Amino acid sequence: MSNRRLHPFRPTLAIASLTLAMLPLMNVCHADVALHPLFTDHGVLQQDMPVPVWGTADADAEIIVRWGEQIKETTADSDGNWMTILDPTPASTEGQTLTVDSGDQTAAARHLLVGEVWVCSGQSNMAMSTSRTDDFETITTELKNTSNLSNIRLFRVPVAGADDRQETVDAKWTTVDEHSAGSFSAVGLYFGRALSRDRNVPVGLIQAANGGTNAYSWINNDTYLNDPVAQVTRDHWASLMTNASTQLEKYKENKAKWLEKAKQAREEGTPFTQRSPREPMHATHVKRPTGHYNAMVAPLQPYAIRGAIWYQGEANSRPPFCFQYKDLMLSLVDDWRTDWAAATEDTRRDFPFYLVQLPNYGNGPSWPVIREQMLQFWQQGDHTGMVVAIDVGDPDDIHPRNKLPIGERLSLFARANTYGEQIVYSGPIYSDHKVKGSEVAIEFKHVGDGLKSSDGEDLRNFQIAGDDGKFVDATARIESNQVVVSSPDVPKPAAVRYAWSPNPNRINFVNEQGLPASPFRTDDAPLQ
Repeated sequence: MSNRRLHPFRPTLAIASLTLAMLPLMNVCHADVALHPLFTDHGVLQQDMPVPVWGTADADAEIIVRWGEQIKETTADSDGNWMTILDPTPASTEGQTLTVDSGDQTAAARHLLVGEVWVCSGQSNMAMSTSRTDDFETITTELKNTSNLSNIRLFRVPVAGADDRQETVDAKWTTVDEHSAGSFSAVGLYFGRALSRDRNVPVGLIQAANGGTNAYSWINNDTYLNDPVAQVTRDHWASLMTNASTQLEKYKENKAKWLEKAKQAREEGTPFTQRSPREPMHATHVKRPTGHYNAMVAPLQPYAIRGAIWYQGEANSRPPFCFQYKDLMLSLVDDWRTDWAAATEDTRRDFPFYLVQLPNYGNGPSWPVIREQMLQFWQQGDHTGMVVAIDVGDPDDIHPRNKLPIGERLSLFARANTYGEQIVYSGPIYSDHKVKGSEVAIEFKHVGDGLKSSDGEDLRNFQIAGDDGKFVDATARIESNQVVVSSPDVPKPAAVRYAWSPNPNRINFVNEQGLPASPFRTDDAPLQ
């Protein structure tokens, strides 16, 4: 992407000119020195990398930042914005204090730990709270009987949308207790729990997620306006806006009627089960293109983070969005990394970005397509990754309650690819195939200690086709680190597909570590 916007707290940097208005510099002089809300009590600073610290003060005020033995001095700009960068600090479970002085004014963030900081973003399955999952009792039991979660900290970004980059968020860090854990992202908390346990380090988790959001809500203005990959989004949004005003007025009328009926039912003490009318898309809808990026991601920059985990895609699972998901996500990641770096005059931050492949669910015909796009995102991206969830979904619920395995698998991926541990971190991934007479031998990467059936039964969900492209159910057997696929109905096979349906039945193809294989196809036939 070009013409990146730079962080408003760097007054020496030029802000690129874009068609959408960029974030104005803060033009109010603040009487008191203050830290950005990311620097509040009980937070976590990223270990072993430079840590930007920023906030506001009087215009042109002299600023002194103290952290341990470090003392950093800087000067606020004419709008009262200031920033400095702390030297790398090793991990610590001992609470420390960050102080900022300006004249006779002082601001402080206390009880700060130093460890690993990850952003947890996406739509409803990332936003889904731990209290709604099957394993919430595990968390509450740990809180009562152990100190396992004592070094985890949580930061929830409020749901918001904006047309331009925002500077701040109304949030603060919290420790983990039953309430904060229960309301926080389940995938995020289970990921952080596993990472803290296995790496023996404090973990800070920043949740920036909202249900029902298309990926286009999480890209920046530059990409939305100028990147060819966003043309589908621009066309889609333009079509939605043709009669948005009329639809919005109708919605307001229906909502008013609904509220009146609900009030009447309360007064009469009668049940009221009618659903609230759904707000149509309009120019200021919270989920509009770039809205969440500007209001929920941009304010986090340039906070020092190790990486990001992502669970989203349900809103992109229909045509035409499903066919360009990989490219849109690669642009999204580039947005995040480049803007994070620009905020401190770096050229680029290649922090890892790991997503969750959509699990088994329902009957949407395009779900296999977007799963393939997610796999290609991992394979074609730089410092990107994907965990398979095809075995932990719910056929009847787009919000499966079994979130613990997803968090654990994300942690495995990070431990291997971010922290360099020599562990098996993925299930089998298709790599090649060879047609041998009436059979097709499939080769895989990430076989771990070998391939197996998780329940001891024959492998399920394999299909095979000849040159006619008509796929039929197939027999599949494991031979060493290959799977050999055949069917008496296809004497001259040409292609194999695995788990190529919205809700494949009873997944049992895994490696010896129990990690499931990703759905795949050996053909490259156009998809519809």
